[in-house]
Amino acid sequence: MGIKHFAVLLLFGYLLSGCSLFKPHFSDEQMHSYLFNKFDSNEDGIITRNEYRAFIDERFDKMNPDGGETITKEELYKTRFYMFLPDLAQAVFRDSDSDADGLITREEMVTAEKVRFRQMDSNQDGSLAFSEFVVNDRSAFKE
Repeated sequence: MGIKHFAVLLLFGYLLSGCSLFKPHFSDEQMHSYLFNKFDSNEDGIITRNEYRAFIDERFDKMNPDGGETITKEELYKTRFYMFLPDLAQAVFRDSDSDADGLITREEMVTAEKVRFRQMDSNQDGSLAFSEFVVNDRSAFKE
C-alpha cells in the first residue's frame, strides 16, 4: 500500500471516529448566549413561554427527520444538538422519556420542558431573563 493510500485511510478513520477537531469549541458562556438567542426569537432579551414552546416544537421536528410520532435515541445521536452538546442532549432525552420506553413523544418532551421552564423561572413571572436561563447546570433539573 502506498503512502497516499495509507494517508487517505488514516484520514478517513479519523473522520469516522468523530474527532473533535472538526467540531467547534465553545465556552459555556458562549454556548449559553447562543442558546438563549435561539430561544429568544424576537430578540428582546426575554424568553416567553410561547417562544420557549415554539423552539421545543422546532427541536422535536429537527430531531425527528422521519416525521414519526416519536424520537429514538438513534435519531438523537444523528442530530447537531447531540454532536455539539452530547451530555445536555442525553439529559433532555432522559428527562423527556417519562415512561422510560427509550422513545420520546412530542407530548413527553413538551411536558418535561414545561417543568424545566418553571424551574428556571426563579421569579415566577412567566418569562426567562438571561440570568434565569440555565444551560449546562443539570443540577437545576431532575436526575
